[in-house]
Amino acid sequence: MTYFRPLDGEFSGMALKTKNSNFMLINTNNSPGRQHFTIGHELYHLFIQEGFSFQMCNAGKFDKKNREEYNADIFSSYFLMPEAGIIKQIPEEELAWGGEISLATIISLEQYFGVSRTAMLIRLDKIGLLRGDYSQYRVDIKKSAVEHGYSTVLYDTPKDTTPYVVGNYGSKAKELFDKDKISESHYHSLMFDIGIDVDDPKIDEDGKEI
Repeated sequence: MTYFRPLDGEFSGMALKTKNSNFMLINTNNSPGRQHFTIGHELYHLFIQEGFSFQMCNAGKFDKKNREEYNADIFSSYFLMPEAGIIKQIPEEELAWGGEISLATIISLEQYFGVSRTAMLIRLDKIGLLRGDYSQYRVDIKKSAVEHGYSTVLYDTPKDTTPYVVGNYGSKAKELFDKDKISESHYHSLMFDIGIDVDDPKIDEDGKEI
């Protein structure tokens, strides 16, 4: 189950693993590109890391001082940006001997794979596709995207940060209420925690959303 909601502080998300379930929390105050990277990062903790139970994360730091956080960043990078997929999207002349990956191609890649500029540059560097200093590509990121015909949605904090859940949280809460395992007020409280007011579903008498 994944819970998306705006969070205070620097951390991008967290993961929690119990005997019977996996849970991740994603900070929607971050751009979609960073949210995608955080999801990949948390998947490492939940499904790859041995003996994992709980971790609050600041994904994308590639901090080698914290082995498992670094491993999670590497996993997310490989998972979201597979080498074969990246190479397939790069023009042949830029892959040829003496060729160089252009800014236009870098922007196209980050848009295609849904990741931040920083994440894409690090991945391209790890693969060995960048030559020399590429610091100039780290500035004016939104401006360069617009100049190449892309929106800034991937790089901006979403305007709508209404909390939402991917998973069966609501169904389980409703099941507990229907079986009289929890009170009505408890059920309403659980749903309100994920931004849903069951007393105000915004649906008219014909079952259509208002």
